[in-house]
Amino acid sequence: MKKTDDNDRAAWATLTHDSLNTSKTHKPALTKIEFVFLNFGLLLGNILVLFNTGAFASVTLHAAGDLGVSPSHATWMQTYYFIALALSLPISGWLSMKVGEIRLYLGGLIIMTLASLLCALTNDLFWFLLGRGFQGFFGGLTIPLSQTLLMRQYPPEGKSFAVALWSMAALSPFTIAPAVGGWIGDEFGWRWLFYLNVPLPLLAAGLTWALLSEEIHIPRKIPFDGIGFLLLAGALICLQTVLNQGQDSDWYNAPYLVWLTILGVLLLAYFVIWELTARTPLLNLRLFSRRNFAIGSVMLSVAFMMVYGLLSVLLVRLQSVAGYTSFLAGSVLLPLIFLAKPMASVIHKLATKFDARLLISINMLLFALYCTWSSGYDFFQRGSFFAQPLWSQVLEGFCLGGLFVPLTTLFLSGLNTKRQTQAVELGGMLRVLGGSVASPLMSVFWERHAAQHQIRLVDRFAPVDSLSREVVGRLRDAGLHDVLAISKVNALANQHAAILGLNDTFRLAAWLFLGLAALVWLAKPTIPKKLTAKKDLRRVEFEDLIEEP
Repeated sequence: MKKTDDNDRAAWATLTHDSLNTSKTHKPALTKIEFVFLNFGLLLGNILVLFNTGAFASVTLHAAGDLGVSPSHATWMQTYYFIALALSLPISGWLSMKVGEIRLYLGGLIIMTLASLLCALTNDLFWFLLGRGFQGFFGGLTIPLSQTLLMRQYPPEGKSFAVALWSMAALSPFTIAPAVGGWIGDEFGWRWLFYLNVPLPLLAAGLTWALLSEEIHIPRKIPFDGIGFLLLAGALICLQTVLNQGQDSDWYNAPYLVWLTILGVLLLAYFVIWELTARTPLLNLRLFSRRNFAIGSVMLSVAFMMVYGLLSVLLVRLQSVAGYTSFLAGSVLLPLIFLAKPMASVIHKLATKFDARLLISINMLLFALYCTWSSGYDFFQRGSFFAQPLWSQVLEGFCLGGLFVPLTTLFLSGLNTKRQTQAVELGGMLRVLGGSVASPLMSVFWERHAAQHQIRLVDRFAPVDSLSREVVGRLRDAGLHDVLAISKVNALANQHAAILGLNDTFRLAAWLFLGLAALVWLAKPTIPKKLTAKKDLRRVEFEDLIEEP
């Protein structure tokens, strides 16, 4: 094997959770109680990073109001977090080889703690967004490291259990996190989500440091594509800013958004050219020349964009339009927990027996069925709080559990180990970027369609119309004079327009999922084959990394 191949292998080792190769250490074996505490510490760190993704989505409106900014700024607080999280993926392997896995893990948790404290204490939007960015970046560094460190403590026969244990938090942003985060926000205030992120990460870091502090690290000199990283960061920040502020600033009627778009596109184009010619690229963009990777990674990004976009739009609109509390809005998503994780376990076994394209196509069709089903619901009627959304949300949980495994199988097919590690990193980054554009894109679609429905409803309400006179007459009989009656009708029209706009958003997602169900058949067949225990475990680790938000 060439020396460059050794360097590449080392550079991606942390990202791929290459824990099957146990590192040498002078530390004696852990006692049972130490082993339990170490599991608790590593799992706690992983849960905290992932939990914050979904928990804060329930209280973004509270945070925006308390910081004195408009509700549209609530989207910024999530999207810049996702951008920072995406940027942490390409640099994590290099940093772990440079400073050591344990040091990087501890440093990431400590800086995430300080960033959470900044978010909790500040009253300024700029400093809050800066804190969220640091939260996402340094929290993202700890996600692959937590699994790496955990897996090394398990014997070969127990590694599958360790993977299952570690991945339990993967679906929390979509299931329990919104409800728990909403409850904390309603009972104690949204800032307590960040206050709790001070002692808990420190506890996780303390347990890890106490039990693994004697691990030996030998620094390795590995090249890092700093220019590529800066180009990518600049392009993503510019384009995300345009997406965040476009609706408020009337898009390209604002000159600064035009210049930001031009700058972002130029930086992105230069980044692609640079990566294709660099000796040690930040991301292996040549993977897109492989049909299965290109189709699988794009589908993963688009599917995650729609899932998270629908989640964020629904959570915000239930609160802003219907007056739901944060807890009630988050509780709408609780039924997802029934089948999400059990389905993930089942689909893992099915992926070894059937062509991944078939599993993906069925899953996309079921997602389309869920969106079509939900598009007929009046989510704002509290009497139907559980009666209407319950079973459709159970179906969404079923679909969510079967989303990541077959797509991972598809875009890893036909790649050797080295290319698989690079594909996992690039595919995972594209998925996170899908989450960063989800909220603004879905929000823009909802707002425009809600405005169109509102105009149509108001146009139909005319004094000469018999139905209009009947409605106003009933309001007068209820004790409302003309001005209050018209205001009441206006409010009802606004709410109904919001419902229709939300239904249109679900219908759009249904059509897109149908398109994805057809697109997957352009990929090459994936032939299921029997794997050795070691290769099967490595594949499960890849799947879990892709599944992490």
